[in-house]
Amino acid sequence: MQSKPNPNPFGFLYIDSNSGQSSGGHSALRLGDRVYHLQYSFEDKIFHIVREPWDEFRFQYGVVQNRNIEFYEWDLSEQSKRLLRQKWNELYLVQETHIQNQKKLEEEWENLKTKRTENQFFLPVSGFGYFTNIHDPNPSFLNLFSFSEEEKRELETTIFKWENTEKNLHLTDDIRSLPKTDSPYPLVSSLQTKTEQYRIIQKRIFVRKFLLDPVLTYDQAFLQLKGPNFQLNETEKKIWGSYLNHLAKDLRSCLFEIECNDWEEMTLLIRILYVQKSIKEGYIVFPKKNLDGFTYLPEIEIPESIKTTKQEEYAILFETNKKNFSSGYDPILFFNWESFLTRYQGFLDSNYFIEGIEFNWKGNNPYQNKLNQNLEPIDLNKDISKNEENLERYTKGIQNLYSYHLVNQNCTTELIRYMNEMFPEGKIGNEVFWKPISNKVISFNFIPSVAAFKLESSDSTKQTKVYPSYRNLKRKQLVQFSERYFQDRFVPTSKIYKTNPIDHSFLFFTEETIWDRPIYGLLNTVWGIGYTTAGLITAPFDKGKRFSKGTETVFYSLPELVFFNIRKGHFPFITAKEIPEEYYEKNSL
Repeated sequence: MQSKPNPNPFGFLYIDSNSGQSSGGHSALRLGDRVYHLQYSFEDKIFHIVREPWDEFRFQYGVVQNRNIEFYEWDLSEQSKRLLRQKWNELYLVQETHIQNQKKLEEEWENLKTKRTENQFFLPVSGFGYFTNIHDPNPSFLNLFSFSEEEKRELETTIFKWENTEKNLHLTDDIRSLPKTDSPYPLVSSLQTKTEQYRIIQKRIFVRKFLLDPVLTYDQAFLQLKGPNFQLNETEKKIWGSYLNHLAKDLRSCLFEIECNDWEEMTLLIRILYVQKSIKEGYIVFPKKNLDGFTYLPEIEIPESIKTTKQEEYAILFETNKKNFSSGYDPILFFNWESFLTRYQGFLDSNYFIEGIEFNWKGNNPYQNKLNQNLEPIDLNKDISKNEENLERYTKGIQNLYSYHLVNQNCTTELIRYMNEMFPEGKIGNEVFWKPISNKVISFNFIPSVAAFKLESSDSTKQTKVYPSYRNLKRKQLVQFSERYFQDRFVPTSKIYKTNPIDHSFLFFTEETIWDRPIYGLLNTVWGIGYTTAGLITAPFDKGKRFSKGTETVFYSLPELVFFNIRKGHFPFITAKEIPEEYYEKNSL
């Protein structure tokens, strides 16, 4: 089914199989420019709801993981689209709040143990890592504020108030009740542990202390991007300079007019500092971030040759993003600019981008020796077992709420369950867009391809679109029959495929045809057995790496003996110039 292109499509995604995670296929929802899907973390044992941009999802699954993607579009009005996306955003945010609450409880428990055993009171705080405890003799940014004597007294009064609150914090009650974990839909309140409250107070005190008695920043906590691609011209310096006045005005408002969150005050202050540093140096300076958080992507080291090419690609992106950022003061433009720079930091660190607005480089409070010197440690006799009990109970609760099972609760069945529970009649208002399908095992809808087949034949599916995998797009460019069906199928002679750290060793691709798949599968199996045998010999030297890869080869080759293909190879080091033009037709259905 085909019709005219839709610039804002909503619908169901089926992703083909490949070795690695979701080897039996994967399911997701595309809601405009965002994709929602589920990925299990073996670390925290939670089935995470992942929300990411469609472009990044398509590149990760279509290029890096080399999977075909099928899209089944729904026919929805713009109002219904907004409601559907709102429902999934709420579902995502409820889970994120639960996860953050669990981390706060864990941190509270660990901090109490540390204070009891080491008698340590001061704790690292997100945002303090950008600062030293050395007095700044020439704080030029203060010219943006020009505080009057009355305003200085007001800041000092506020500091005194927060210090008293901090002193009396140990007298407050502990958490009386934990959020319920029996349903993923009701909104959940964010827990305020004593550790969390201390850090909030410390940030509020810090911002005001810093504006009255500044300290030097810690240069190593900032990315300093030198070179012609990162330079600011005089026009850009002037525009960025005007941003400083807007930021100072917003921070003033937080200090004297409205009550902002602690992270809002810190964000405004750090933005002032890094923008001013950039203007002064004449090139881009940006605060580093701790890229911690859940990611389903494998960590791989990028070869230097690929890094050089990627740097050239980033140079083009820098120019575009810098131009957008310099188009006028807007908090959204700041967020987009900082997200791009954080993504670049992830590239430099061979890490992956974690979305978030907070500047989270941790460190001790630069003013801690001047603050509350007589403050007694936090209730060292506190019943740690009670906190441990809360942590265990809450952790078990959210693990049960967001549990995973290969058949009963996988990426497809949970997606179906959420849709059926949020829209039991398959409609928003009077618009029918989804024909509820069963998530029971007997329906076989736990198999992504089966669920996709039922959606494809459903009256609710407006049209379908196939986004071919990277290798399939490249194979279409091979003109000669022998190249396409013989030379490229054999890994050592393929012009498209290159060995990489993600894939195990194998000899033949078997995706292209079905009738001869068992023959090539047998050859792959024999190769895998030989590779595994060699791995037994090399195990003492490579810690069993070759043996493990060999067993993977055998595992993914056996289905090929019965005409079934899983393995398709990965392409983690692809550069922009290698991607076919047809790939960029992704927005046309």
